Amino acid sequence: MIYRIFNSFFIGIAFVSLLDFLYFIGIKLNYFDFYNIKEYFNVIFIDNQNFYLLFISCFIVGYLTLYSKFSKIFTRIYIITIFLVASSIYQPVGRYFGELEFMQNEQAFMLGNVKFSGNILYKGRKYTYIYRSDLSKTIKLLNDEVKIS
Repeated sequence: MIYRIFNSFFIGIAFVSLLDFLYFIGIKLNYFDFYNIKEYFNVIFIDNQNFYLLFISCFIVGYLTLYSKFSKIFTRIYIITIFLVASSIYQPVGRYFGELEFMQNEQAFMLGNVKFSGNILYKGRKYTYIYRSDLSKTIKLLNDEVKIS
């Protein structure tokens, strides 16, 4: 029994990590680089993980792959899922996923006495990246400096 749990978990880590990595590579290439967001891939990857969901999905995927009586069907579904997740490497799809996950449209900001509006592209550990359509560019501000209202 313990053997099955460990095998399920470790095979699940490999399979789920592949999907996770492909997804974030697509977002990094097609969303973060497009909007000129200068964050390291590792920071983006770690800060945006739901480790509880990741942990549980590793067990489930590993078990369904190795020990389920439907493992052949699940393996086919997994291969199709790889191709669907890898579609994030295609520019319009990767940008759409990035906008869906990170962008917050039409926000009002206060920087000192200056008020302006824009779209939050990404709020990281230290910086908030805002796209200002009136300037047609991405600006990078410290989280402590900018107030979102």
